[in-house]
Amino acid sequence: MKTFSLTISLCAILGISACQQPASPETEARTMLQKSRALLQEGNYNAARDTILSMRRKYPTAVQTRKSGILLLDSIEMFAAKDSCGSATGEEWKRLSLKAQFYERKLQEDLNKLNF
Repeated sequence: MKTFSLTISLCAILGISACQQPASPETEARTMLQKSRALLQEGNYNAARDTILSMRRKYPTAVQTRKSGILLLDSIEMFAAKDSCGSATGEEWKRLSLKAQFYERKLQEDLNKLNF
């Protein structure tokens, strides 16, 4: 009798877990976006950028999250350029400074377009 109860319990658990729907593309993409934000905060710009690009390839239908990803990608580029300005000199500093300014303006314009 104990084996029968155990078998029924196991079948019930398996049945419940089998009925769970997989996460939506938006949910999965949001998880990757959060990971990219954490990498950005750590200053790991390449990994943050790669995570966003991977999210965009993997979840093409996650439109809302992809829009946020574009803004985050601009932020990554802007912060990377600003950080690089600290150790650059001469023409390289000018180039990085202009790049940072470009991404600041682009980010602001994108935010205005998306009504954030």
